[in-house]
Amino acid sequence: MEQVLDDIRSGLQYVFQTKSKLVLAISGAGHAAMEAVITNLVAPGETLLVACRGMWDERAIEVAKRFGINVEVTRTPLHSTFSHEHLENELKRLRPTALCITHGDSSTGNVQKMQGLGDICHKYGTLLIVDTVVSLGGVPFLTDEWGIDGVFASTQKALSGPAGISPVAFSARAEEKINNRKHEPPFYFDIKMLAKQWNCYGNTRLYHHTMSPPLLHALRACIKELVSQTLEKSWARHATTLAHFHKRLQEMSVTFYVPIPEERLPTVTTLVLPEGYDYTEFCDYMRAKHNILIYGGVGPTAGKILRIGTMGMNATIEMADILADAISDTLKALNKSQR
Repeated sequence: MEQVLDDIRSGLQYVFQTKSKLVLAISGAGHAAMEAVITNLVAPGETLLVACRGMWDERAIEVAKRFGINVEVTRTPLHSTFSHEHLENELKRLRPTALCITHGDSSTGNVQKMQGLGDICHKYGTLLIVDTVVSLGGVPFLTDEWGIDGVFASTQKALSGPAGISPVAFSARAEEKINNRKHEPPFYFDIKMLAKQWNCYGNTRLYHHTMSPPLLHALRACIKELVSQTLEKSWARHATTLAHFHKRLQEMSVTFYVPIPEERLPTVTTLVLPEGYDYTEFCDYMRAKHNILIYGGVGPTAGKILRIGTMGMNATIEMADILADAISDTLKALNKSQR
């Protein structure tokens, strides 16, 4: 099992595009990784700025508040992303310990521009925490080059694995904060202890908790597949699939929830149905007639949009055509039923 952990760590360094030694996987869903990163990098009483544009940022706010962190929130319309100018103004005003922001938001279907944001954060002494749960592996993400300090993901999205184990990575700047912290994070999420269990520094293995061998082997298999394909080809495959899928959708009566094409997330497409359609009925018909599972909105977008995943093994032209044909049929079928 020790070799499995070592393989996962070296593979995650490639997937995250980092040379950091402090790379491992949290036993738990993406929320567990979110809580681990936030509570290790921001102490109770310190300030966390959350750039909120969807459900997952709302969850980060809740996680931080429960830990006694002073939370400041800046918002933008759900269908849009943040300008770096806006974020810099907030950083200059608040001087927070960290900024938490979502890269790709599956509740809204948009992707935030990250390049250059790390430098802006560091200019004001702020750490940059990024949620890549739905984007890692499917959208370009360069941890070291972009100056990301704490990043977390999960395996059940573009990595095509099972839920329940969630990769994290930390920069040298974040590592220094963790090693010199004056507070204690939750025991289960203590990165200093987990780093020893994962043997991040090559000198010791500490038993912290019992990890799931099936999930560890699954994560290693996912990483092996991605390494074999290469990140560049995976990113290109997701982008090509998205372009083809959206071209098909433009022939229909649906509207893209995210109006700016460059801000649309390659792994999740969000659509607004024409007036008169019921989102739950639409999803139910897709499942019953076409055996395709899609979802309506979640959190602030509940009842307002459709969310359609084209990620991981499903990011193919063939799958895009299957989805487009099913959506077209469902639009026609439910339109007739309302006459």
